[in-house]
Amino acid sequence: MAEGDERLNLNDEDLQTVREAAQEGDAESQLLLGRILLSGATASVPKDGTKALEWISKAAEGGSPSAQYELAMISMTGDEELGVEEDGKQGAVWMEQAAIGGIPLAQYFFGSMLAQGELGLQQDPQRGMEFIQMAAEQEVLDAQYVLGTMLLNTPAEQVDEKKWAAAWFNKVAEQNDPRGQYQIGRMLLFGSGGEQDAEKAATWISTAAGQGYRDAQYLMGSLLLSGTGVEANKEWASYWFIEAGKQGQIDAQYNLGMMFEDGDGVEKDPEQAEFWYRQAALQGDEAAQKKQAELTGVSDGS
Repeated sequence: MAEGDERLNLNDEDLQTVREAAQEGDAESQLLLGRILLSGATASVPKDGTKALEWISKAAEGGSPSAQYELAMISMTGDEELGVEEDGKQGAVWMEQAAIGGIPLAQYFFGSMLAQGELGLQQDPQRGMEFIQMAAEQEVLDAQYVLGTMLLNTPAEQVDEKKWAAAWFNKVAEQNDPRGQYQIGRMLLFGSGGEQDAEKAATWISTAAGQGYRDAQYLMGSLLLSGTGVEANKEWASYWFIEAGKQGQIDAQYNLGMMFEDGDGVEKDPEQAEFWYRQAALQGDEAAQKKQAELTGVSDGS
């Protein structure tokens, strides 16, 4: 039995207490009873999705933020077993209530909906950012990353926002998330957060690349190719370009085509050059298409 189910496996005396409190209108008891009915974890209570939904709905209507969040998720995704059809707009209504009630994930999801104008909500990036920040401050990792991205994308003259973006990305990076490691690396590389330090940038980018983050792999290859923040090493540059190229990174694929064509950092290999040019060409890179045509003697129109 899962740990969550164990918490719902009440003895008869505790179950009776929960039933009585739920019937008297206690929202948290209503939610607990709904969860018990939904899970079937208590032996004396048969699983009953219809009744579970009724109690969770009562709890949500009674002001339980946790119930509002659960109902929001059920509404937004639909649940065939519960007989609930997908209803994004109703889900957004409950998500807003849960967000206002302080549920961190609800704050993140509702903030994202507002920022994008999804599910019938009027787009409001500023209010959306406020909710996302609430979630970020409560340690929701994705919210921290998204908040950093939103702050990074503010106009260039808003220097303070860039510094805050760097702070949030740094927080994400320190949790070993390659997205944050890559972004803080880029900011350090280009000085967009105030501080510019190519060596620190290379360290973060290398860490993200080592976790398989393809854009970091491409950028690490570029740093090694140019000797920026690290000692130049074309052989290692080709390694990271290959890793990124295998994941579809188009610039890495084109660079590999050039390296194999010229024997630059790798053994000259026309077949490998054509292969990598072709990978980039298939993604619409016009320069790669021309290079592939030159190597194969087949024009783009053939």
